[in-house]
Amino acid sequence: MKVDVKEYEKFYDRLGLKEHPLAVFYSDEEPAHGIRPKELGRECILALLKRARHHGETVYFDEKHTGCPGGAYYMGFRPTPMPKIEYFLSCGIPGEMEGERYIKTPEIARDYFASTKPRKAPAKYAIFKPLNKLVAAEEPEVIIFFASPDMLSGLVVLTGYASERGDAVHLPFSSGCGSILTHPLKEGEKEKPQAILGMFDVSARPFVEPDTLTLAMPPKLFLTLLENQDESFLITKSWEKVQERINKGEKP
Repeated sequence: MKVDVKEYEKFYDRLGLKEHPLAVFYSDEEPAHGIRPKELGRECILALLKRARHHGETVYFDEKHTGCPGGAYYMGFRPTPMPKIEYFLSCGIPGEMEGERYIKTPEIARDYFASTKPRKAPAKYAIFKPLNKLVAAEEPEVIIFFASPDMLSGLVVLTGYASERGDAVHLPFSSGCGSILTHPLKEGEKEKPQAILGMFDVSARPFVEPDTLTLAMPPKLFLTLLENQDESFLITKSWEKVQERINKGEKP
């Protein structure tokens, strides 16, 4: 993905972004510098991604270093998050496991997993790093914005403008990691992809700031945002008012 640096810098400033979006790609080459979770350890990948978001570090995962079973599943490193996941996600099993109650019944949960099955990881490592830290050989498959409501208003409206469609942004039921990886990867296979609005997962919310949601999209959609910014609402006084409020906010 070739990004015009000047266009990107203009886009970054216009949206009032406080952090660079994360780029995600898979590789068989282990990063020379980076952090990953402990082997077989338990840690939400959203917690680790703060190191990439706020400190510019490379965060990566492999089959033995996934952070949690759900993360391993959504990154494509295992075929299922856990045994009887449909009960865990719904009503639980008395005396055996407590249910999260995010979906009403195990049957509905089974249908959900059947329809959103992640692809198998295409390489040994799943790598997350800030977009501005990519080198020429690194081709991302997903671009992830972590943003406040005001910033998201700009990103969402610009996505619709650039896509020339009223349903340019999709909000599916999903885990936090599914919304930033599995769903946008599926969109990348489409001729006219949608962006995925996410981070509504109650279990993942403690690992992001209270005023933060995500918008994740394939690179080809992201590039259309850059290409269309100059003629969009971003040059109007209406956006200028929102931008002023964003710029007055504190950095994370």
